[in-house]
Amino acid sequence: NLRYLQKVGIHPALATASIGVAQVGAFGVHTLLLIAFGLVAGTGSDFDFHIPTFVFFIVGALVVVAAVALLFPQVRRRVVGPIGPLLKQVGPRLLTVAQTPMKLVEGFGGMLLLNAGYIACLIACCHAFGDAPGAAAIAVVYLTGSVVGQAAPTPGGLGAVELAMSAGLTAAGMDSGLAVSAVLLYRIITFWLPVLPGWLALNWLTKHKYV
Repeated sequence: NLRYLQKVGIHPALATASIGVAQVGAFGVHTLLLIAFGLVAGTGSDFDFHIPTFVFFIVGALVVVAAVALLFPQVRRRVVGPIGPLLKQVGPRLLTVAQTPMKLVEGFGGMLLLNAGYIACLIACCHAFGDAPGAAAIAVVYLTGSVVGQAAPTPGGLGAVELAMSAGLTAAGMDSGLAVSAVLLYRIITFWLPVLPGWLALNWLTKHKYV
């Protein structure tokens, strides 16, 4: 992405800031969607959330430990040091985008449409095998699975996404065998089929000096 922006004439610092803004926006949209669908799914009979009490104690303890650690200058330098320059670039870019409503609509609208497309695909795959849970529950499964995929050390979260989504659909009430089949179909459509056109597109872009 950075190489493409530089090739079309955008200054490297501005290109880096733009990618940073896109990443911050994607994270924010993803988090809001996860909370919203989680609340909707949690009120339904097909996907009720029961968070164990000890989870709240663990999260609280981690927050306290992090807050205490940040009181030490050495820790603050190690944490803030690497991300400080990026924040200085992203901040002004965010303000520029925020002052242009159409830019916000384009950016966040695109992120919403992208997530909606993936969610709709997973919903269709679940219904293809029948016994599908509610749409909100499937959306939570997708959003959670994509987070796991980002954290996994494999390309595209290979293996981790399939496991997380299958487990999520099973927890939502779908038969485990059907859940695995639905997730594999979803991954074939969204992960494996785009490989060839993606490779051809990258070669075309490289050949014409766009990247």
